[in-house]
Amino acid sequence: MGAKVQRNTKHSKTVLECLKENASRHLTAKEVAVLLSKDGKDVSNATIYRQLEKLTQSGEVRKYITSPGESACFQYAGIDGKSECERHFHLKCTVCEKLFHVSCEYLEKLEEHVKEHHGFKIDNTRTVLYGICGECAEKMKK
Repeated sequence: MGAKVQRNTKHSKTVLECLKENASRHLTAKEVAVLLSKDGKDVSNATIYRQLEKLTQSGEVRKYITSPGESACFQYAGIDGKSECERHFHLKCTVCEKLFHVSCEYLEKLEEHVKEHHGFKIDNTRTVLYGICGECAEKMKK
């Protein structure tokens, strides 16, 4: 038997377009559903999950799991599978659970140091630093 053929369905294109339009963000399946609903596109949750998995398998979308037991996030992989996430780090607030994209010269120097001195190349698409964001820290002071 031949290889399984990936078919580009209407729903697959709809989900992919949503991720392309939000390429700078990591979206959960539920967030994709909300965005599609706001755009008047009626796609069931089961279909969204199925299409996200197919798009991940084809390499058009990246899947991130930042913590065990947490919903997976998805992001458009960009042209040739390269996304913006290859060029920055991620910070995850353990209070509000927001994920921040951070481009920082200091972190880039850390990345260079790890490669030069330890022979290890960091995969920024999978790197998440955990802590408390400034907004949550302020709320905790009150």
